[in-house]
Amino acid sequence: MTAFLNAALKVLRIVGRFIIFILLVLLALSNTQEINFQLIPGLGWDLPLIFVLFIAFVLGILLTLLSGISIRRLKQPR
Repeated sequence: MTAFLNAALKVLRIVGRFIIFILLVLLALSNTQEINFQLIPGLGWDLPLIFVLFIAFVLGILLTLLSGISIRRLKQPR
């Protein structure tokens, strides 16, 4: 019985990942309009909205990983 449940959960994970992938592709295709991204006044670029959202997502992941590394280092005994 557990082998059947493991196989069923594996299939559900694959289907779930596929659905999330399709939703993200649809999100990207629906957000192709150009926006004016200004980092500092006088320095701006016209970029697709999905590109700006992707960069913000990646920076959020990197900042989360960096904070986890720094917290781990603080907790280590010396």
